[in-house]
Amino acid sequence: MIMASNEAESKEEGEEQVTKVAAGEDEDTGAQVAPIVRLEGVVVTTGEEEEDVLLDLKAKLYRFDKEGNQWKERGVGTVKLLKHKETGKVKSSMLL
Repeated sequence: MIMASNEAESKEEGEEQVTKVAAGEDEDTGAQVAPIVRLEGVVVTTGEEEEDVLLDLKAKLYRFDKEGNQWKERGVGTVKLLKHKETGKVKSSMLL
């Protein structure tokens, strides 16, 4: 009878530990992992630094096929209308 109660207690303790780990509590192993590769920041220029965005939306690009007398989809992407800060000229761009 004493053995049965010890087994029941250890079984409850094991279930309790599983519940703690499952609840998202991380076990601290003390291990430290050093990065293999060191990445440095890179400055990326888009060509849009001197321009204000007037319009930015998702769109489909079509072309008209004269032979088939129908519109054909050429791609899906982002359309932008950009206004230059100094000259005031507006240009459009589409990223597919």
